[in-house]
Amino acid sequence: MKELFYFSTSDLMIQVSYKSDLNSIHYFSHRSLSFGERVVVEQYLLTNVAVKTEYYKKHPAMLNYNGVDSKLVKELNQFHLKNTMNLLKEKEREVKTSVKKLIDKSMSSYYFEQIGNAILEFRDIVDDSLGDEMLSSYRRKLRQLIEAYNVYSAKKVTLDEIVPEDLKGHLQT
Repeated sequence: MKELFYFSTSDLMIQVSYKSDLNSIHYFSHRSLSFGERVVVEQYLLTNVAVKTEYYKKHPAMLNYNGVDSKLVKELNQFHLKNTMNLLKEKEREVKTSVKKLIDKSMSSYYFEQIGNAILEFRDIVDDSLGDEMLSSYRRKLRQLIEAYNVYSAKKVTLDEIVPEDLKGHLQT
C-alpha cells in the first residue's frame, strides 16, 4: 500500500507505505518536518492509516519517518495546480451563472415594460375602433412579447393572466 496525503494547515505532502511483512508504516515528506508537524502527521497515520492495515493486530509494529523525498515536491506542485484549476473552473461557473441571472433579470424587466406599453397601445386601438387587421397585429405583438418575457423570467405568465378583463374579448380570434 502506498498513498499520498496533503496537510493543508502545514502545506505538507507526505507519502505513506505499509509493509505487511514487517508490519511497519513508513512515511516521507516533501520537506523537513518540525516536531509539532511530526506529532500531527503520526497521530493522523495511527488513527486513519494504521486501522486499515494489520498494524494493530500484529506485533511488533513500527512507525518510521524516513525523511525528505524531493520527488514529493513535484507531487505537491501538481496537487496545487490541480486545486487551482478546480478553483478557477468553479469561479468561472459562478461568474457565468451570475451574468446569466443578470441578463435574465434585465431582459424580463425590459419585456415586462414592453408588455405594459403594448397593453396601453392595444387599449388605444380598441377605443379607436380600428380594423381587425390592426387588432390582429397587436394581438400577435402582445403574444410575442409574452413569449419573450417567459424565456427570461422565472415566473411564466399567460396572455389570459396579464390582459385586463375589458380587453380580453378583443383578443379572441
